[in-house]
Amino acid sequence: MKAVVLEPGHKLALKDMPEPKILEQDDIIVKVTTSAICGSDIHIKYGEIPIPPGTIIGHEFVGTVVEAGPAVTRFKKGDRVGVAAGIWCGYCPACRRGEIQNCLNGAVFGGGLFRGKTLEGAQAEYVRAPNADMCAIPVPKKVPDEQAILIGDVFSTGYHAAYEGRIKTGDTVAVFGCGPIGLAAVISAHLFGPRRVYAVDVLDNRLALAEKYGAVPIDARRDDAVSQIMAATDLEGVDVAIEAVGLVETFSQAINSIRRGGTVSVVGLFKGFYQMPLPILGLSGLKLSIGLANLSFMGQLMGMLAAGRLDLSAFCTHTFPLSEAMAAYDLFENHKDKCLKAMLKP
Repeated sequence: MKAVVLEPGHKLALKDMPEPKILEQDDIIVKVTTSAICGSDIHIKYGEIPIPPGTIIGHEFVGTVVEAGPAVTRFKKGDRVGVAAGIWCGYCPACRRGEIQNCLNGAVFGGGLFRGKTLEGAQAEYVRAPNADMCAIPVPKKVPDEQAILIGDVFSTGYHAAYEGRIKTGDTVAVFGCGPIGLAAVISAHLFGPRRVYAVDVLDNRLALAEKYGAVPIDARRDDAVSQIMAATDLEGVDVAIEAVGLVETFSQAINSIRRGGTVSVVGLFKGFYQMPLPILGLSGLKLSIGLANLSFMGQLMGMLAAGRLDLSAFCTHTFPLSEAMAAYDLFENHKDKCLKAMLKP
């Protein structure tokens, strides 16, 4: 089968790879109908998330079941499925606490060796998905691939960011970064009833989308983002700040935009270090949530898509055949043609 593979020297290539097989009784084999490129894949390309060359990458996908292991009860051949970006076991201490993102036995598709397990990625024609009854969900007929695929990572991560921010009715919220995760956080924040959501970015098309989804756009090119937010909140700061980029600069802006006793929720993946101003933060009473997203809300979020409560169609700006994956990567990585999300179809 064809698959996108990491090669030495910060390169990706489309190569012929062996088709996956059932290895465990709870596996399913999925014929991928749509996969997507994520910012994490760019981190992998440049070694910022270290995985060995020869690994198939990609963790966002939907498809059709072509084979199911004997222990699988929820799915059969021919079913449409969406699969979480990473799997969890369901029985370790973290899973029993409901913190499936901290699973001691988990693994990420295309993420290399992670907590002792390796899972090949999904930018391919076929993928093996373990623990399918727990980590995959049905895709309703009325939900197109281009929206269903966002539930397994992008939208669940944005929702997790808003959820961990503990947004309350009437709160003010600032989202730093209006890429796919940030926009998902903007949409999700509104589900909790805030008074106002501010969205910070430097790209016109992303600010326009954030405004379409109900946020007040903050153009960080025009003036310092913190100053703009403080002016808009009568110098108090927002109740909740969400960092959705993974940059030291935006993290600093987030903690400097928060009111005393407010919450900063971080879902961005960082490649640099940040020196925390602990004396100031201690006096301010800031609350900080940081880490991988809990993807266990996938079923509820897919249900909202099926019910027409959410419209994520604006996220998919470009679609390529898998054979043109390298062109898709170039477009996505370099923000060409206002690319927000590039999807691949075999």
